[in-house]
Amino acid sequence: MISEPELTGGPDAGGAEVISDADRKPRWGGMRRPWVWGVGGVVLASAVWAGGVRAWAAHHDGPPDLHGYLLGDSPCAGTTLEPLTRALRAVDVAAVSPAAARLGPALDQIRCTLSVNAPDGEGGMGYFQIFVTIDLHKRTDPRAEFEDQARVDSADLTPVKSVRRVAGLGDEAFAQTLSRQSEELKVLHGGAVFTLTLTGYSGDHVSEDTLGALHGGPRQVASDVGRFESELVDAMRNVMKGQQKTRR
Repeated sequence: MISEPELTGGPDAGGAEVISDADRKPRWGGMRRPWVWGVGGVVLASAVWAGGVRAWAAHHDGPPDLHGYLLGDSPCAGTTLEPLTRALRAVDVAAVSPAAARLGPALDQIRCTLSVNAPDGEGGMGYFQIFVTIDLHKRTDPRAEFEDQARVDSADLTPVKSVRRVAGLGDEAFAQTLSRQSEELKVLHGGAVFTLTLTGYSGDHVSEDTLGALHGGPRQVASDVGRFESELVDAMRNVMKGQQKTRR
């Protein structure tokens, strides 16, 4: 976990030594210039330390930068998730329900789920769901919580199977393998947290209504979804771009 920078060299810090010539013979005409220089050095160090504190506080105070993100259209709509649906060779694609959104004084949130009927790679048809969550933290920096939860399956709070850092997405990004049937990508960008999860299901995990809507539904489990990690990254770029508005 990335920790806050440790400030050192303050006026209360131990080990500081004031230069003195009390035990030396006077020089420079009896003036104890080294002692005068020592006090000046301490004053200068204290001023620099105080300036560093002010600069650090100014950088960390205030709300987190949202980088122009503003909740708009459902991230499951249109072609936003096409990199995944195309890679899955989707036969049927439908939103499970309208996107759920909430705007609050401290946190804006949106959730949506896309269902996909596609070949399972084992000669049958598989059923997949793509979950998208976006949280815009408008008052407090979510970095500490993001890093704390980066290796945890939020569904059951168990450790993930594996986790890998992903470069080039936001401030930090993690790809997580939850199981053979579930892969997740989490991104932190300022005060914005994005999560994109791909999960494959077997027929007994799907309701009869959903199976009917998907022309018979899956016959086998959709497994090894980890092979779609690069498509998760491409889809995530679309999700982030879709919620980013031009700053005024």
